Amino acid sequence: MYRFVNLLAIVLMTGLMTSTVQAAEVSADDAEESFNIMGYAILGFALIGWTFFLGLLGGAILHIVKKARKPYTPKNPVKCK
Repeated sequence: MYRFVNLLAIVLMTGLMTSTVQAAEVSADDAEESFNIMGYAILGFALIGWTFFLGLLGGAILHIVKKARKPYTPKNPVKCK
């Protein structure tokens, strides 16, 4: 399961990165060559933030699915008189 999710994430990220690179190459032909390190730094921080957020979201979803498969039953339930 984890291997499938990791592979799917890698394929999606690769697809997103290649489409961005192709769009940048097309627009770079008209403009002059420039290397903007600050833009890449901001994108790097955004990527780290989104990875953290989606990791937490995925972990929460997996936690809910695991809890739903095996409901909690108390060993010594409190009985009303």
